[in-house]
Amino acid sequence: MRHLLYIICAIVLGGCNNGRNVPALNDVVFDSIPSNAYFVAENEDWKILLNDEAIGDSIEGVGAVKQMSLWAYNKSKKSVKKLMMSHPHANGSWFTMEHAVKIPLDSIPTISKVTVLSWKGESLKLLVEGCSDYRNVQSFIIDAESDQAICLPTNRGLIGVSEEDGLLIMQSYAYYEDGGRYNTIQAFNFIGKRIASMEARVKDN
Repeated sequence: MRHLLYIICAIVLGGCNNGRNVPALNDVVFDSIPSNAYFVAENEDWKILLNDEAIGDSIEGVGAVKQMSLWAYNKSKKSVKKLMMSHPHANGSWFTMEHAVKIPLDSIPTISKVTVLSWKGESLKLLVEGCSDYRNVQSFIIDAESDQAICLPTNRGLIGVSEEDGLLIMQSYAYYEDGGRYNTIQAFNFIGKRIASMEARVKDN
């Protein structure tokens, strides 16, 4: 618990790498990438782009969800790879708040935010986040060499990545038995294992 508090303090003081200066697509032209794609993240080796492919039909009264394609540009090899296409109508019955689960890439419903997790010289690994019900944020770890993703057991998204430990600090919410919500802060490694958890309850049960 004390270790998790140190991590959170480090994030608040600026020890996270989730703030990035992302260039506009007009700065570079990639023939094989859709012309309307836009940069969302990068590190020394990679530039990551998203493209709005379509707007899905409304599902059971919920507003339409964007279908997205995810692209990676290798700076040194000057090569492009399409990593995945989201599927707004994917069945999310595999989701659990108990533990991380491996899922096919085509089970990710939508993407709104991407964070590069890998360091220079490492194989590309990403955290992608999306909200398909306008309330819960789903978070997925993607290895560019795999056709699977790890869905994390969280529902409010990434707070930051601890600089020294390389842990994902994620936020979730849960409900008091008599109503109302409280927050949970959790730390995960890059294979989806929960390292620490802390509940922030503000009222007596």
